[in-house]
Amino acid sequence: MNRQIACVIVAAVGLVVAGCEAPRRRPPPPPAARYPSQPLGLADVKMLAKSGLSDEVIISQIRASRTVYHLSAPEILDLKDNGVSENVIDFMINTPSLYRPTRPPPPPPSD
Repeated sequence: MNRQIACVIVAAVGLVVAGCEAPRRRPPPPPAARYPSQPLGLADVKMLAKSGLSDEVIISQIRASRTVYHLSAPEILDLKDNGVSENVIDFMINTPSLYRPTRPPPPPPSD
């Protein structure tokens, strides 16, 4: 009988100890600000437009990437020819006034 009581006590203590163990949690992910998104190139914008995404989604992606565009006339025409809407192109043209560039703009072409 004493042996049965001892077994019950050992089992109860084992359950209490197991129940008191702190759950193992993963560390929280680092804030997104540490990993800025990659610049969204002209080819990316054309691909998004060709896939049928709305202007709002494409502009949101540009905002999230904080890409600054310095579009030339041929680039604007190429975007238009590839299905990018005038709203998206207009937003891209105005990005220099919205964000500081992540890298310096390319030098102007020499004539």
